[in-house]
Amino acid sequence: MSNTNSQDAPGGSGPATAATLGLATRLAHELADAAEVKIENPKWGLSVTITPTNPNARAFGWADFGDEIVLQVGEYGGRWELCPAPEDLAFLDDMARSVVAGRVREVLARKRSLIEVVMPDGSVETHTGYEGLTGCLPLPAWRRRSRSVQYAPYSSSP
Repeated sequence: MSNTNSQDAPGGSGPATAATLGLATRLAHELADAAEVKIENPKWGLSVTITPTNPNARAFGWADFGDEIVLQVGEYGGRWELCPAPEDLAFLDDMARSVVAGRVREVLARKRSLIEVVMPDGSVETHTGYEGLTGCLPLPAWRRRSRSVQYAPYSSSP
């Protein structure tokens, strides 16, 4: 199910906000039966949250501030800071499509996670994130000993 909650004009102004709003709107239509797409227009820009109906798929979202776009895919890891440049907007689109297709793996440990996303061209984007001081403490071999989750696609249809 899709829930687009956008106003006439996004709070931020500029081509990046318009481009990410366009992507969010397209995803809302494409994922109508597979996810809830929440689009909000706070004063600072645009906020998009995509929550799949499949509990085994990975939710994600982004905040578009006009001059910066912050994409979040994982629990702690999976955070990319993008510019409103065409190549970063293409990266955002490719990343969204990869997450929707279920090409995401996450390794979870205490206050930290590693995200691996297989992009449409076959390359792998990774990011490790930590939360608070506890997340910064050494935890030897946590990537090998921690729980790993391979997320499912949003929909079983091709």
